[in-house]
Amino acid sequence: MINIRTLRKIENNGGLTLRRGRIINYKSGYQVATEGVTTTNIAEVRSLIIAYDGNCGLWLCDGIWYIDKCHRVTTKREALEVGRTHDQLSVFKWADKSLIYC
Repeated sequence: MINIRTLRKIENNGGLTLRRGRIINYKSGYQVATEGVTTTNIAEVRSLIIAYDGNCGLWLCDGIWYIDKCHRVTTKREALEVGRTHDQLSVFKWADKSLIYC
């Protein structure tokens, strides 16, 4: 499971995706969130990762941590459908690490 020391290395506007608590990168597909929370407390980030069974995406922006329960899907169509159903602003495209707005 990811530790606080690794979280502290994340720079502003940086983030990562976890699967079972380990950092993961895919070459294709889309990452889409179904729910999420925010916090300014780095210790709480680890608790939230555990609450999501280590399956989440997180990023840091201006002192605010965003933690999303998420999963990978293979098609853009499915990613956008799930994203819209869960009121997400965007989905993450693994191939070029870009955002696609819902």
